[in-house]
Amino acid sequence: MKDLIIVGGGAAAQSAAIYAVRSGMNVLVIADDYGGQINNTDVVENYLGIKHISGPELAEKYVEHMREYDVEEHTGEKVVDIRKTEKGFEVETEGGELFEAYSTIIATGGSRRRLNVPGEEEYRNKGVAYCAVCDGPLYQGEEVVIVGGGYAGTEAAVYMSDVAEKVYVLNRSNQLSGEKITIDKVKQAENIEVLHNAEIQKILGENLVTSIEYEENGNKKELDVTGVFVEIGTVPNSEITDLVETDESGYIKVNQEFEAREKGLYAVGDVNNIGAQQLVISAGQGCQAALNASEYVKEVKSKSE
Repeated sequence: MKDLIIVGGGAAAQSAAIYAVRSGMNVLVIADDYGGQINNTDVVENYLGIKHISGPELAEKYVEHMREYDVEEHTGEKVVDIRKTEKGFEVETEGGELFEAYSTIIATGGSRRRLNVPGEEEYRNKGVAYCAVCDGPLYQGEEVVIVGGGYAGTEAAVYMSDVAEKVYVLNRSNQLSGEKITIDKVKQAENIEVLHNAEIQKILGENLVTSIEYEENGNKKELDVTGVFVEIGTVPNSEITDLVETDESGYIKVNQEFEAREKGLYAVGDVNNIGAQQLVISAGQGCQAALNASEYVKEVKSKSE
């Protein structure tokens, strides 16, 4: 039986693993893969102490750092359930393996949000993509549209401006949101055109994407593009257990200790309902939850002696 099981493979999970081991706990990390949303990020320029680094490279550094410590890993499988036991928690993977620990930290992050418009599923991977960094190079010299004018959308637009001939940004509101430095780059790029108060209605094509239909200020329009990059944020991966309470958006509700409804069960990073979805916040929450879990486990063990 482990002291702590951490479910997830991103910044929050690896930060938690490091601090948990340093606190004297034996730790198991269960992750489908490592990196999380950072693998979809072209460049990270706002992480303290690192002026400029690619997302995938930073993800690798997280893993390397975690592996400097005695952390047991179980990778390649998702967790499908977390149950309460007499001593703590039982974690089940999709392959049917069971692991038990006194405490558990959920750090499962989020998944890319879908548009849910006609043509999206039909042309997925045929012009519809959810990661500009991953799939953008396929659209060298072409015209593409970024759906979303927030953090993810503006970052994707800047990245694609160096790849595509023309980049359209479809923004539901009347102004862009996100980091000012990124918004400024969008405005300065000669090949980026922002369409405000615009919502996508349909994706069209013939084997591959050829255009989209959208409404701009209530007027129906069509735009010829070969690539549609969906950058409208994420939905939390919170449906792995019934032991938590979620808000109307699916984020796990936690207290100031990052503890969910069940004592000894914590949720950190993009899966919980506290804080902005930023790497530095996820890493900090992972640290704090691990320290809190350490105190909890010590208390539980002392009572059982």
